[in-house]
Amino acid sequence: MVRNCLLAVLTLASWANPSIARSASAVPRSLSSSLAFTGFVVDEAHLLSANERALLTNELDRFQQRTAHQLAVVTVSRLDGEDIAIFTRRLANRWGVGRRGANDGVLLLVAPHERKVRIEVGRGLERRLTNRYCQTVLATKVIPAFRQGRLGAGIRAGVAAIIGKLSADAR
Repeated sequence: MVRNCLLAVLTLASWANPSIARSASAVPRSLSSSLAFTGFVVDEAHLLSANERALLTNELDRFQQRTAHQLAVVTVSRLDGEDIAIFTRRLANRWGVGRRGANDGVLLLVAPHERKVRIEVGRGLERRLTNRYCQTVLATKVIPAFRQGRLGAGIRAGVAAIIGKLSADAR
């Protein structure tokens, strides 16, 4: 489970596709306590195509089988004023992302209405997925794609960078 985590939050004020934020449906304030874990990809904001969800789900499932680490992707339409760090940590802990005792879970959360994204890292992976590394992934992989209106591509790029780092470190 994710407990004490590194912060990698960037406000995405310059996302090029503000229509996504405007069209996002309202999500209740208690979303982090009501959002159900239905798999490694939970796309409440409907940012991903069915094909993208399936590909990501398969990739994350293979990653867990190979490394035992868990990486989940969540999109929410709105945070409704909740701090993204608190929201993400609470959600990761409630879902139990990562193995108990190993605390090796990672959660990538995208909130398009607020134009925020966060990578939440469990204590067991803090040395491998440092705050600096997560910020670099967001700044160089995720956000540039988001600015071009390619949200699915940004999410996939972030996932690929995280998996690449953890897979390379495991060798």
